[in-house]
Amino acid sequence: MKPIRFSFALILILLLAACAPVSPTLSIPTLEKPTELPDGALLAWERTGGIAGFCDKVMIDAAYQVAVYNCRGDVESTFALTETQRAQLDGWLEAYQPIDYIQADPPVPDAMRVTLSLTGRGSEAADDAAIQAILQFASDLQTQASNSLNISLDAVDAKVALHLYLTALATGDYIQGAKFYGGDTELLQTWNPDIKDDLPKWLERACTQNGLVCMSPRTITYRGVDADGYYLFDVEFTNPDGALFVQGPCCGETEGPTFSSFLFRVKKIESGFAVLDLPPYVP
Repeated sequence: MKPIRFSFALILILLLAACAPVSPTLSIPTLEKPTELPDGALLAWERTGGIAGFCDKVMIDAAYQVAVYNCRGDVESTFALTETQRAQLDGWLEAYQPIDYIQADPPVPDAMRVTLSLTGRGSEAADDAAIQAILQFASDLQTQASNSLNISLDAVDAKVALHLYLTALATGDYIQGAKFYGGDTELLQTWNPDIKDDLPKWLERACTQNGLVCMSPRTITYRGVDADGYYLFDVEFTNPDGALFVQGPCCGETEGPTFSSFLFRVKKIESGFAVLDLPPYVP
């Protein structure tokens, strides 16, 4: 009888094992190589996974055209780099060796993975700070595409108001420019204490004598809405000779950072939209 009891026990164990719940199999991302660049492409960036379920890709071709898309199909856009963005990319291409980079979370559910490829032609190996800057550049392009595809009617009207404001100042129509300016006037008053409560006159003096560079807008790129509800735009300007305006180092210095893209904020008010910022200043 003992052998029989042992057989029943063995059968019981096997049945219990068969009925036990099966542990789910985790989907673990694998560290494959970064996205390969098509012939002639300059940069490829891809972000997948994470709690938000990212699946975004950015590609820049040899003509500096940007293609942005994701696997959900709600972002698919192509656009040209601005001259400021192109200069930034060219600086990396000329300085650094080719980059093939993977940034990945530990292999757990919702892990995020980011890959970057850059066809650098320089001699310097990119350090972590440079790689993070390029990653942020690519991520900003993805955000730019998403903002452009989902831009609201108010944001479109804010962009129009900004264009009218800058164009009015560039053409000397300071009365029109004053209608669209809703920012602080303390600096304008400080520069011109002889003018009392006359915004068009302050703007005229600022553009013609005080050092504001009141030129025609070259590009206006929508950047989204900030925490205060202001619409944000990056603006490039055109020099009188037709070239891109570049603000050099301050105060006669020969070395230092240069800027060719300038942030402007636009606020929605009861009567429409008001620009909160003045044009660039060159002492």
